[in-house]
Parts: sequence; C-alpha cells; structure tokens
Amino acid sequence: MNVLLRLALVLIASWASVAVAWAQDSGRQAVVYYNEACDECVAYVEGELAEITAAHQIRLIKKDYLNRRENRRELNELNDRLGVPLELQSHLAVYIDDGRIILQGEPPRAVVEALLTPDTQLPERILIYRNEEDTTYEVWAFAGPVQSYPLDTPIETYLAWFEANRESFPTTADGNPRLLLPAVLLTGLVDGINPCALAILLFFVSFLFTIRKTRVSVARMGAVYIAAVYVVYFLIGLGLLRASTLFQGHWLGQAGAVLLILLGLTNLLGAVFPNFPIRLEVPEGSKESLQRWMYRATLPATLVLGTLVGLHTFPCSGGPYVAVLGLLASQTEFWEGVVYLVLYNLMFVVPLVVVLVLSLDPMLGDKIQEWERSSSRAVRGVTGGMMAALGLALLIWVL
Repeated sequence: MNVLLRLALVLIASWASVAVAWAQDSGRQAVVYYNEACDECVAYVEGELAEITAAHQIRLIKKDYLNRRENRRELNELNDRLGVPLELQSHLAVYIDDGRIILQGEPPRAVVEALLTPDTQLPERILIYRNEEDTTYEVWAFAGPVQSYPLDTPIETYLAWFEANRESFPTTADGNPRLLLPAVLLTGLVDGINPCALAILLFFVSFLFTIRKTRVSVARMGAVYIAAVYVVYFLIGLGLLRASTLFQGHWLGQAGAVLLILLGLTNLLGAVFPNFPIRLEVPEGSKESLQRWMYRATLPATLVLGTLVGLHTFPCSGGPYVAVLGLLASQTEFWEGVVYLVLYNLMFVVPLVVVLVLSLDPMLGDKIQEWERSSSRAVRGVTGGMMAALGLALLIWVL
C-alpha cells in the first residue's frame, strides 16, 4: 500500500511539474540581447527581467552579442526590420511577442508589468526606452512623436494620449524604410538634371572666360553660385517641410507623388510637342534680372545670382522636390526629414558640380553648352519620363 501511495505521489508530482512547465511555455517568449561582460546588464536580466517574464509565463531567451557575433548581426537585422530608430536603441534590448513589445535599456518595472497584463489594450507595436541613470522613460508606438514621462507615470497615460491622437500621426511603418533613402537620393539627382540651373551655370562660366577670368576665379565663383543654390533650395524645403507638419496624413505623400507624375508628363509632352502650351521654365521676366547680376562678375554678385536662380528656377524644377517633401512628411518625423532634406539637396547640386568641373576647360565647356542647346528637348523628355516613373513608383509605395 505504501508503495502504491508513493507511486501515486510521484505521478502527481511529475504531472504537476509538466503542467507548470507547459504553463510557463504558453507560446509567448521574450528575446533579450545583452553584453555578458556588463555586470548591471546581467543583474537586470537574471533578476528583475527573469522575475517579470516568469510571473507572466513568458519564456526568456538570452543572447549575448559580445562573444557571439551572429547575435549582434541578428540584433541589427531585427532593429532594421522593425524600424527601431538609432536614438531609441540601447545596449540592452528585449523583444517580446516577436517585437510587439520592445524594451530598450531598463524601463520601470511597473510599466513593463502593465504592458504584459492581458487586459492592457496595446497598439500594434510599442517601444519603451530608458538608460539606467535616467529619471524619465520614453515611449513610442511607431507613429507620432516620442513621449517622455517621469518614472512613476503609468503607461496608461501614454496609451490614452496615443489613442486620442493616432489618426493625425504620420507613421514610418508603412512602406519599406530601406527604400526611403534611395528614393530621396535618386529623385534629388533627377531633379538636379534640369535645363534651368544647368543652362545658367554654363552661360555664366562661358561669360567669365570671355572676360578673361582665371580658372581659379571661375572655380571660386562657380562654387559660390552652387552653394547659394543649395542654401536657397534647402531653406525652401525646410519651410515647406515645417508647414507640412500642420497637415499630417498619408495623403501628403500621395498628393506629392501625383504632382510628380503630372509635372513629369508635362515635361515629356513639352519635349514631344514643341507647341505644347504648358512649359516648366524660368519666367521670362526673371531672365533679364539674372543676366544683370551675371554680368557684374564679382563674388557678391555671384552670391546674389545663385540665390535668385534658386528662387526663380523653383517653378521649373520644384516638382520632384515637392513630391519628396510630401513623402517625407508622411513617412518621417520632422528632424529625420531634415536629414533627408540635406541629402536630397546634395544630390540636387551634384550635376552642377560636375558641369562646373568639366567647364573649367573652356573648349570642353563650349562643347557642353552647344550640346545643352541642341539636346535640351531630349533632356527635358528623358527627365520628364523619369519624373513620371518615379512619381508612379512613389504613389504605389504610399498607397
């Protein structure tokens, strides 16, 4: 009888241990990436984090990225796939439920507990960031601005705010964030290959050589001209990007893409049909003013010339710019958009820099100017087609 009783107790204990193990492995898991050489990190992972995940029946998977490089690569790919911004990445990262809940650093325990409670209504993805010594923590649900709160503020404060304002937020979750940088760079380059600013620069360089300016002087004035165009274009874009934050929504990216298609088709039709009534070019009334400053041939006059060219050629080449600004407004936060704006304008002036360098050889410069005059329709047609194609690709992307 004692043997049967002992056997029954053993079976019950075995069943209980299996049941506990099954309950603890309920399908939820948390993957933590950390540095085993960091004592504070190890203490947090082995202590508080292990306690929290065990209490909520979440299996904890530990991955050291210092001694195993494949874990570091896996972490980078995970951040890239989920769209975690660099400024919200910490040396200690936890991804729960396949990244629906992301903990960076050591968030307040009460906040983590609340996030893991089944009754808490969470957005599609949420990130909590806090360094060990910070007296605040930051929250971001991958849309809208990042919010910062004192450590004793419950996460429900953010969740209520997010739910009340989420319809007005742009989001970077739509589309592939990897494609945004190539799209901005390519559109900036296409925008820079336009007859307006290029033709004025070619004529200006040719005029400087005609009045016996040295190559050094020509290069200096050309650099001032390009710098002025860059600054003016950047400031125009900065103002439009700031204004676009007042009208948030995905429709901005869609409207910008449609505008790019229309302007591209306008250029293409103007190249195919010379009598097409709509032309994107420098207004006739502005050409006399530009020539007057050009003929002064001094550095201050060149600065004014570049500024005027940047302002007056915007109707000619601003279509792609407006399209990209709409895309940035719908896909990025303001300061991230400013970085893209810097890169866009660098690509915009690349053709000007190339033309200036080649034109420092007067004979080559004359040939380039002759080619520009004879093939301006073809260039307008090619760039118009590229603009329309880019606009269509952007429209498909942001729909």
